[in-house]
Amino acid sequence: MSQTGSLTNWQIFFLMTQTQVGFAILTLPNTLQSTSKGDGWMSVLLAGVALQMFLVIIWLLLRRFPNLNYAEITKFLLGKYVGNFVNMIMYLYFIVTASFVLLRFASIIKEHLLTITPYWVIGLLMMLTCTYLAISDIRIIARFFGLISILFLFLFGISFFSFLLPLDLHHILPLGNTGIKEIAIGSKDCLLAILGFEVILFLYPLASKKGTTFLKVITWANVFVTGLTTYFVILCIMIFSESVLKQIKYPVIYFLRPLNFQMVDRIDLLFISIWIVPLAASIVIYIYMSSKSLSFFKGKPYRLVLMNSTLIFVLFTIAKKDPDSQELYSNFVEYLSYAVVFAIPCILLLFSYLVKKREKEVSY
Repeated sequence: MSQTGSLTNWQIFFLMTQTQVGFAILTLPNTLQSTSKGDGWMSVLLAGVALQMFLVIIWLLLRRFPNLNYAEITKFLLGKYVGNFVNMIMYLYFIVTASFVLLRFASIIKEHLLTITPYWVIGLLMMLTCTYLAISDIRIIARFFGLISILFLFLFGISFFSFLLPLDLHHILPLGNTGIKEIAIGSKDCLLAILGFEVILFLYPLASKKGTTFLKVITWANVFVTGLTTYFVILCIMIFSESVLKQIKYPVIYFLRPLNFQMVDRIDLLFISIWIVPLAASIVIYIYMSSKSLSFFKGKPYRLVLMNSTLIFVLFTIAKKDPDSQELYSNFVEYLSYAVVFAIPCILLLFSYLVKKREKEVSY
């Protein structure tokens, strides 16, 4: 797992994109109706630009410590005790985020596919599958992610059937009608919807090509995810009116429901079945990152993965029993992401310049 030069550029690209493409894209067109409305696609593009700025900041930090991952950088810069405390915050974030993704995944499957199957059965089956893959070496995970990325072509192909429906271009016109302030507020929701890019914090030491090449790879991954998200947001806005989008929780799923063909029925169910794979990929990589965050753990790696998976499933079952707490759970994940994904890397980069520390000072 710690071998350097073991991940190719394509593998890093697929790891990043598969982690980012999750359940949030399914609900994003609905979420944006409370802020940027018909200009929601502009909020997505603005979020993509903001995300690129954070990617550059993260890249500048990782470049100063080319053979250390996120958890090792914190200990090197902040010391053993403070570093381990920060790593525990990161560990909590990855565990809670994974359980939140699992919660949303079970809700989608329960609502659209397995309506009479208990939530805990759906969650358990998903966790068993994800744990089996998360125990593997990161190179095996990367190869699997690269293999399943071909499913994006099927998702695009299925979405093209929506052009058979009435599309109203006036739903996105006039451009900028909601105002710059609302578009900027909507970009915050978009930024949270494409979280998952933090995986690069643990991939840089394993990259076969570092430096500007690594930056180009993660930049193209950001362009791909931003473009994919913008495409689905525009599609949903053109198909549904503003009043309808406010009522549909998963518009990316529902826009295919009216389509019926002689040999294929319920294309929306086929779409969901394919989308399950990116959701599972997100959980796998969050289990992996949570395991790498506890750098002080001295046991066998698979035991740590099993412990993390069990903790994720326990949190999932607790949150599912109390529907009122799910909104609080979502807010907790949001605010914790601000600290772990955005604030801590910026602070670490600034601190590394202030104390003038680089990896070359580390003794091996």
